[in-house]
Amino acid sequence: MDGLVVENLSHSWKRFSLTDVQLSVGKGEYFVLLGPTGSGKTLLLEAIVGAYQPRNGRIIIEGADVTNLPPEKRKISYAPQNYLLFKNMRVR
Repeated sequence: MDGLVVENLSHSWKRFSLTDVQLSVGKGEYFVLLGPTGSGKTLLLEAIVGAYQPRNGRIIIEGADVTNLPPEKRKISYAPQNYLLFKNMRVR
C-alpha cells in the first residue's frame, strides 16, 4: 500500500506506553489523531518521523520499511503545535 502503515507499534516509557498500534493512511488521504491530553498522539507522530525507535512493530512509508532509518532518511516531517517553540516571537 502506498502511503503510511504502522503495524503493531509498541514502546514503553516510565509512566506511559503505546501498545500494538495499527494505522493505515492511503496516499492522498487526510487523517486526524484525536484524543485527550496524554493519550499518546504526539508520541505516535514522533515514532513515525523517527524521533525514537519503537521497541516493536514496523513503520512503512510509501511501501518502504523505515522503522530502522534515521529521521533524515524517512522523507517525512512533523511540525509540532507548540507555543513555546519560539516564545520570543509574536504573531504580529
